[in-house]
Amino acid sequence: MSPFRRFMLVLIALLLPLTLRAAEWSPRPLAAIAIYPEFRAPATVVAQEEARIAAELSARVVAMPARVGAFVARDAELVRLDDASFRIELERVRAQIALIDSRIRLARAQLEQSRALAARGFISADGLRIRETEVGVLQSERDAARAAQAAAELALARTVICAPFDGVVRERLAAVGDLAAPGTPLLVLAASADAEVHARVPEGQIDALQAAGAWTLAVGDAEHPVHIRRISQVVDAAGQARDVVLAGDGELTPGLAGELRWRSTVPHLPPAYLQQRDGRLGVWVVREGEAVFVPLPKAQAGRPVAVDWPPQTAVVDEGRFALGLRAAPERAQASGGAQ
Repeated sequence: MSPFRRFMLVLIALLLPLTLRAAEWSPRPLAAIAIYPEFRAPATVVAQEEARIAAELSARVVAMPARVGAFVARDAELVRLDDASFRIELERVRAQIALIDSRIRLARAQLEQSRALAARGFISADGLRIRETEVGVLQSERDAARAAQAAAELALARTVICAPFDGVVRERLAAVGDLAAPGTPLLVLAASADAEVHARVPEGQIDALQAAGAWTLAVGDAEHPVHIRRISQVVDAAGQARDVVLAGDGELTPGLAGELRWRSTVPHLPPAYLQQRDGRLGVWVVREGEAVFVPLPKAQAGRPVAVDWPPQTAVVDEGRFALGLRAAPERAQASGGAQ
């Protein structure tokens, strides 16, 4: 055998184990395998204002021009109550005020006359004080009657119930002819503008929600862009979730129900790359040319796991399942030999 041939055989014998070891696994950069999972949470569009319009006094309903589903502007008439008794009361109070004013004019005239007589000594000082007291009492009665007039006018005004804001009539709880009682709801009015999206997001997904660059409300096949308005600082003890309030970039109809969706901006390793070694979940990465097992404490079997590694991090791809499995037989053999 020639010297050159012997040299080639020796070289092949030396390089063959390295070639076989290199063929056992191959890496891929994190950027090529990372996924950015989409999160979802149930969400509902809720009117920012929803009022149960009730009567403030007892009277019979004589008109309800607002129909269910109709839009009403602010200060538009919603309900009209029978105002006959309230008008009568107002007229009675006005008549009482007119009577008191007449009595005051008479008392003042008598007071002036008493002062003139007192100046000439025909009336005592006590008699003059009596006349002055009568005028003061009548003036107090007039003040009380004017307060009663204001109350009667307020009650009359409350027989017409107007919309406190622009909105849509969602429900009518009374009809013409019903007897309204104070505090009894007559209809439900929901604000038509600036509706909010309410969602319950698990506590573990709040960070991903805040870090996401875009949020979408999906209702059937339609998607509506939304943005975060506020996040509750209180965590529900039972569901370990927080209430998140969002606002739509366009008009949203109260009552819509769907899903709040957002995509994580943090790279996640697919579940297929997770392996369990020594009771810990982790992944094989390449460091200084060697495959190294890196435990991931937050990893869960069957779920993507977030990592904060650079995009160029080399992750073992092909052959990763065989790594770390040969040490156990070798240790067992060594243990048996030691015996």
